[in-house]
Amino acid sequence: MAKARAVYPQVEVGAVALMDKRLVLCPPRSTIARVLARGADAQVFVTGPRAAVRRRELARAAGWGLGGLRAADIAWAGLPVVGPRASEIEVRRLLERGAPLVLVRGGRRVLGVVDGERVEMLPASLSVAGRLERTGDRSAEGRVWLLRVAGKVGEGMGVPVFAVGGFVRDLLRRDGIGGAGPDLDLVVEGDGIAFARRLAEEVGGHLAVHSEFGTASIEGALGAAGGESAGASLGRVDVASARRERYEAPGALPLVSPAPLVEDLRRRDFSVNALAISLAPSGFGRLVDPLGGQQDLRSRRLRVLHPLSFVEDPTRIFRAARYAARLGFGIHAETLRALSLALKVGRYPALSGDRLGAELELLAGEPVAAKAFKLLLRWGALRLWNHNYWFMPISLRRLAAASRFVAWARSGGIGVDPGEIYLVALLFDQRPRTKAAVLDRLAVRGEAFDRLWAGLAAEPLARGLARAHRPSLLADILRGKPVTVLAAAWMVGGASIRHRVEWFLGEGRAVRPVLTGEDLLALGVPRGPGIGRCLAALRRERLDGRLVTVAQERQFVKEYLLRKEA
Repeated sequence: MAKARAVYPQVEVGAVALMDKRLVLCPPRSTIARVLARGADAQVFVTGPRAAVRRRELARAAGWGLGGLRAADIAWAGLPVVGPRASEIEVRRLLERGAPLVLVRGGRRVLGVVDGERVEMLPASLSVAGRLERTGDRSAEGRVWLLRVAGKVGEGMGVPVFAVGGFVRDLLRRDGIGGAGPDLDLVVEGDGIAFARRLAEEVGGHLAVHSEFGTASIEGALGAAGGESAGASLGRVDVASARRERYEAPGALPLVSPAPLVEDLRRRDFSVNALAISLAPSGFGRLVDPLGGQQDLRSRRLRVLHPLSFVEDPTRIFRAARYAARLGFGIHAETLRALSLALKVGRYPALSGDRLGAELELLAGEPVAAKAFKLLLRWGALRLWNHNYWFMPISLRRLAAASRFVAWARSGGIGVDPGEIYLVALLFDQRPRTKAAVLDRLAVRGEAFDRLWAGLAAEPLARGLARAHRPSLLADILRGKPVTVLAAAWMVGGASIRHRVEWFLGEGRAVRPVLTGEDLLALGVPRGPGIGRCLAALRRERLDGRLVTVAQERQFVKEYLLRKEA
């Protein structure tokens, strides 16, 4: 029995108590298959002075047929090292900053490894409720209302609910949640679809359920009745059950199963997207950051959450370029190693062309798309489209030209498909066989294929434009050609070609005679193909400035008929 006022020694759990001793030291060139055969009971394999890899990651790679790779290729490098007398607090701080493993070393010998996934993390005390409440407009006030309603609905159903993803990331990057911002992503530790149905009853909007993925979305939810946000549309709310993912092959769609929130965060692409905010009324605004996302936000860097991240889902490489360009973030050294590993693995037959095409469209829609594509070129990542894709410096100039054309067209209200225009810029200087292979890999078919293929052969068109010195000749050459093809000629031509394409898209293609087909019939032009030919002749005369008034057009038609009769 404890005695009153007695002093008892406090025992602190240090690094030695937290570490796992089941490890094997691997020679630098050992293959994955060989080290797995050696260490039947080991949970961690140490491949260098500050490098190690979990058994689970090695086994996953071996199951994908990658047992011939070196174990060091998929190991974490630059891991923190502590001595056996390091305190628990010191080790936990390293894990909270994003270290996946902490090596415990005594002299030259590795005594054990502290695995962040096996250490129970203490509940976070940081709350961002104050940031959430700093509303700058109706939309921000409406989001706070919706988040509070979601938390209350979850409490009533007995399931924890969290805001996750880009919303949380961007909230921590700036003060408050004013402006349009990203859509809301909610994760439920339970039945996400049932929660979404109940939430839709509270907030309104249209509910779309995706049973095969265990997700749902609510479009057009409205702000609270009676406040400044009343009637304000809150955009889309995406709801998903917390889950783990298992990839049967590199690039394949994952198999999912229910999991706690922390496992759901660990499956995500980057640490800055693996942040969550509790919406429970009793802890509203409590930040959950088990993977060091805040530290990476402060350091302005993208960091993957495990070495095989890009191998299991190569589309994350395109997302890395998109986020790096949009957020102005650098790429963590370990992320670059993971990227190189994914490209070393090579082709991904399980990765569909539709998924690659979707990433292309998302990237092309970014205001800084050219910057993101330049990153992909420098990384050599477009070999994912075809292994014969070859980086050429001229492609950087083509991208810059594509960016200028897209910006010019949008400013003038001219409809463009940025994905097609950037794709032409990236493929223009490749070999014909590579061009065709990439379009096939991206599942480009039908009219889209015809537009792109014509755009990739736009040099003769550009030369023809250089010889067209009359507006009517220029219009005859360009009329009927898709904007993608005109953009290609704009990109490969000089200043005079660019001016001519811009004139046609901005003015020339809209030029029409005042007289209509019915007017021509009344003036005596026979019904049939002659109507179209006469209208075309009128349009050419107007383009060249020889016809200005309706009277001049009528006189031209009379003379046109006389010439036909003669």
